[in-house]
Amino acid sequence: MPNTDEHMDNRSPEQAVERSSSKQNDMPDRQIDPSESVTLFAIALGAIGGLVGLVAGITLLSNSGLGAAVLNCLIAVLAGGSAGIVAGGTLGAAIGITRGIRVPRQVGP
Repeated sequence: MPNTDEHMDNRSPEQAVERSSSKQNDMPDRQIDPSESVTLFAIALGAIGGLVGLVAGITLLSNSGLGAAVLNCLIAVLAGGSAGIVAGGTLGAAIGITRGIRVPRQVGP
């Protein structure tokens, strides 16, 4: 059976152009790979979370020694970075699924 797209017996050129432009409109504008968006948001929000943790660690310093202050800041950076990575990964997955690459529909049996 001949393919109707290749075999244009009764269609005018305007109809052919209209049909091809309607196929282009069906495609999404931007395609984002979900794994890339998860990685990007996890890295970005992880860095922001680490910075927020560092600021919080410095702000809430106790009057104990230097070692305790460094350990406090290190724990705050790790906690903030971990929270940022989890939040960024979740946000990236949500965006990747809603705006991501769609699997093409298989035509035929």
